[in-house]
Amino acid sequence: MIRKFLMYIFLGLLAVFASVLDRELYAQERAAETVGFCQLISQIDNYRGNPVTLRVRVKLYRHGTSISDKACPKQSLTLIADQTALQSASLSRFYQFLAEHRHTSRPIFATITGRLVNGEGGGFTLKRKVVFKLESVSEVAEGGSPNKS
Repeated sequence: MIRKFLMYIFLGLLAVFASVLDRELYAQERAAETVGFCQLISQIDNYRGNPVTLRVRVKLYRHGTSISDKACPKQSLTLIADQTALQSASLSRFYQFLAEHRHTSRPIFATITGRLVNGEGGGFTLKRKVVFKLESVSEVAEGGSPNKS
């Protein structure tokens, strides 16, 4: 009887400890840092895995989406969506906007938040070592200035 009681106390304490540890780890997650695309590209290892917010040009291709900035020509990243974030309203609106403006000749600019992650093989897209995993979109517009907030 006492043994059973001690086991329940131990399990209760373990559950409390796990809950506190989970909250501590969640609190340590960093807020997104706003950086320029060229800075991100030039310091990939410094930003890999960390949340960043960017203002970028978005190009939609037949087999994927890329982001870039005119300030650093010939540099781009493949954009992939975080599967859990796809359910969010901001990503739904973003991809709907891209679909509706698919054939436009005007550039599309967006303010996006996400992380640099290792690229994964699969699909028809060019396999890249590093890709930008999209987590949220705060603004998207056709034409205009890339530095517009």
